Amino acid sequence: MTEEGPAKMDGVPTLVQFGAGNIGRGFIAPTFTAAGWRVVFVDVDAVRIDALNARGAYTVREVDAAGERALRVSPVGGIHARDEAAVTAALSGCDLVATAVGLNVLERLGAPLARGVSARIAAHRGALDVLVCENGADATGLLRRAVLAGLPAAERPAVDARLGLVRTSIGRMIPAATGGDPLDIAVEPYACLPVERAAFIGQVPVVPHLDARDDFELVLRQKLYLHNLTHACLAYAGHARGLATIRDCVLDEPIAAAARAAGAEAIEALARAHGACSAEEPARAAIRTECARLLEDLFLRYANPALRDPVARVARDPLRKLAADDRLVGAARLCLAQGVAPTAIIAHVLLACAYTPDADEPGAERWLRLRSQGVAAQLAAATALPLEDPFMTAAENASKPRAGGSSGAAAPSASPSAVPSAKSIADRRAAAAAAMRTAGIVLTAAEASVIEIADFGLGRFEQFGLAIQVYVNTERCCAKELVMLPGQICPEHRHPPIPAEAAGASEPGKEETFRVRSGEVHLFLPGSKRDGAEREFALRMVPADKHAAMTVFKHVHLGPGEQYTLKPNTPHWFVAGPAGAIVSEFSTRSRDEADIFTDQAITRVPDPA
Repeated sequence: MTEEGPAKMDGVPTLVQFGAGNIGRGFIAPTFTAAGWRVVFVDVDAVRIDALNARGAYTVREVDAAGERALRVSPVGGIHARDEAAVTAALSGCDLVATAVGLNVLERLGAPLARGVSARIAAHRGALDVLVCENGADATGLLRRAVLAGLPAAERPAVDARLGLVRTSIGRMIPAATGGDPLDIAVEPYACLPVERAAFIGQVPVVPHLDARDDFELVLRQKLYLHNLTHACLAYAGHARGLATIRDCVLDEPIAAAARAAGAEAIEALARAHGACSAEEPARAAIRTECARLLEDLFLRYANPALRDPVARVARDPLRKLAADDRLVGAARLCLAQGVAPTAIIAHVLLACAYTPDADEPGAERWLRLRSQGVAAQLAAATALPLEDPFMTAAENASKPRAGGSSGAAAPSASPSAVPSAKSIADRRAAAAAAMRTAGIVLTAAEASVIEIADFGLGRFEQFGLAIQVYVNTERCCAKELVMLPGQICPEHRHPPIPAEAAGASEPGKEETFRVRSGEVHLFLPGSKRDGAEREFALRMVPADKHAAMTVFKHVHLGPGEQYTLKPNTPHWFVAGPAGAIVSEFSTRSRDEADIFTDQAITRVPDPA
């Protein structure tokens, strides 16, 4: 790092990669070789190591709906993990190390790393940074303890000071290999490797797709509580429905909407947990926007037809995935700690509890025994949380049979969006009022009691609806708040001119300005010119049975603090982002009864009190 070792004598920096599996071959090595590095793999798989040394290269195929692209990964080589001398020599002279061996194997790297750092000290070479590419909250701590454990006490401080263990976030999805080649591998095109900047002892490598982050706790939680959470939600709901792949789950609208709702709950909790106190709302709004974009990107990636990601693989090992700090329960507990109701997340926890494992899964027999004892027993075993923990209480309440005999476990398949919230107009009013107050909007009790719950006569409020608080609506002006659930749609409509006989004097129709207070809104208007691209983007947000009711597709994205003014008689419709939205509307007089909707099934009338 600070002093040149043998590996740089030819001017090529070297990375030693422990693990020649999917992540090592499919992500780390292609990332570094594309930037001009040499990668030397260390692995126990003699067939792969021999093939690496014989060829000096292999092929990565990036696959998606458009086809595949072959990328040559070179220069590469390999060392048999049992060749201690060769591993030590490689570590002594390299510029960087990465691990991708799995948590159950990670401790075994302690001894070779200890020998390698000791050799660097003896040769007066620089410190050694290690990218720890493992799924585990304490992976770096586990590895550091393993390195120091095998050293004499007198040598530990020097090795400890020269070993930088860098947390990473691995997001690339890699389908199971189908060919017989030991090296070639297929991957999705997505490639981004966030790393913890502060953990480096030496300089951060300048490598495309390597993203050094200062806010790494947020990065880790985004990976666990957005990516891993929604992946698991899709898998457990898909398993209950008998679906084969994650793509099948994404294409099932109720399942996808339920997983998005879980993600939206996690987004709000992340924003509250990591928003800076000194500038609370701007910081939180930025996190909401970043997370919402991550969530949208994830669902596009999940739908990649080339990945063929099996539901069985993602749902596998529920005892581990229901641990107290893991993707499902950990996300729910973060929500509870931040004052966010994790209703959709807990519904998926209950689906995980109903999961039937394959016989070869870890702990399959134990899981089936626990399942026969009920949800409380399963969660107590998986989480090790006391029964009085807020999460355990919430899960127990959600698992109790509801009126009509159903339980919370059925929530994701029982409604189109499975945002398991309102069962009555009063409930929906209370939820909307709470959302407005959370966003900093002062609302009196009297105002909260008359919030309009509009489902447009469709009876599908979680998909098509608005909660509306009207402050004023006079002959000349109107002011409202619109509260929207995650992914909720206000259907396409326009505000037409009002003839004199209906209004006493002719009116040109309502002119209105939308200003987003929190969340984000996708607004669609006349004038799309993108040969179908905007239309395709828009209709991905709409249930298939209502595609014909949307005819305008020019896209305007509005985030917090952004606004847009609509002229009278302009057809438009809009959709809330994955965290929902609160929108202030300022307009001329509102005449709801005069609005013209494209969907003939819609009746625009207020709900009865």
